[in-house]
Amino acid sequence: MDKRELYQIKGMTKEIEYLKRELKNAEYCIDTKMAADTVAGSSPVYPYIKHVITVVGVDTKDYQRRVKRLRNKLKSRIDELMDKVAEAEEYIATVPDSETRLILQCRFVNGLTWEQIENEMHMSVATAKRKFRKWRDFES
Repeated sequence: MDKRELYQIKGMTKEIEYLKRELKNAEYCIDTKMAADTVAGSSPVYPYIKHVITVVGVDTKDYQRRVKRLRNKLKSRIDELMDKVAEAEEYIATVPDSETRLILQCRFVNGLTWEQIENEMHMSVATAKRKFRKWRDFES
């Protein structure tokens, strides 16, 4: 885990939320392929005139296969992103200073602004930024 990856955590979290919505609506994301065929039939009453009837419907086997493939793809991507986020949280947990850990958690995982961090931690923005820069420059 490096700093570049930490800066991507907020975006990854949003991507996970987006993919979960996509997963929930997977069956609506797939275009249905229509299947059509014709059969011979006749009217049910005398004089029993023979005519062609067109039957139209959805190719359910193909549709279900495509939905399943999309769901598996989305689940795989969500799992991959969740592993990255967990890895970042594990890295943050190894930072020795508790205030710096909380700043990193607020900034990267929760995506808070400096002003929100100020309100959350009851410390000035300048102090929070100074602690952040100290961590960033020390870890370089």
